[in-house]
Amino acid sequence: MTKILRILALGLAVSASPALARDLPADPLKSVMWDEMAERFFTGGDIVFDTRVKVMVPKSAENQMAVPVTVDARELNGVAEIVVLADLNPIPQVLRMQPQQARPFIGFRMKVEQATPVRVGVRTVDGTWHLGGAWIDAAGGGCTAPANAHSVANWMKTLGETRAQVLREDVNTARVTVRMKHPMDTGLADGIPAFFMSDVNVQGEEGGAVAKIELFEPVSEDPTLTLLPLVSAAETRLAFNARDTEGNTYAYSLDVPAALSQ
Repeated sequence: MTKILRILALGLAVSASPALARDLPADPLKSVMWDEMAERFFTGGDIVFDTRVKVMVPKSAENQMAVPVTVDARELNGVAEIVVLADLNPIPQVLRMQPQQARPFIGFRMKVEQATPVRVGVRTVDGTWHLGGAWIDAAGGGCTAPANAHSVANWMKTLGETRAQVLREDVNTARVTVRMKHPMDTGLADGIPAFFMSDVNVQGEEGGAVAKIELFEPVSEDPTLTLLPLVSAAETRLAFNARDTEGNTYAYSLDVPAALSQ
């Protein structure tokens, strides 16, 4: 019996030993959540803060339910993934993008619950995380307020309706902005469960993958996305396929102008 107890005690001591933390660089945004954000979301590679990751946000949120964010990592080569976080939101993960045949660029709107750093990690094919970010000041409440859609009795009738604009950025690149009707409920407003557009996949004319985007609860109601797909001068169409957390699917195609925009 004594031997068994000793073995159990040794096992308990070993399992209780804390794992060694990574040697993280100092956070230029000085966020109290930095260590947790890094260990949770930026795994599997080195972390460097990089001015080539440009994060454009307003200094102060006029509307905490629809804060414009633009991420531009076009100065980096070999981008495999873009991750957007809001450190002090109750749900910090905002968006993930894999720009398979698209420029590493995305514009969108998001909700903020309070003043927070908006942090962007760009993972390159060598596994390195290149980080940029900025602070947004906000009065708060964007994540816990009900969507405007719930003030309309028949809001489900327009679910998934999409408006889009497609231009030619240059001979090999389109600029696409799409706006999809969806409440993007976070589940944090009283009596309203989480219900949001979760996946958007973009394909080229021949069916090749252009971009894969995962949306999370903090993306604003009626999500609006601006992308820069790589399309040759001969390509004239892009296909979008989206899905929400209730299993509803949405599919549509967009014509790409053949000539450069003036």
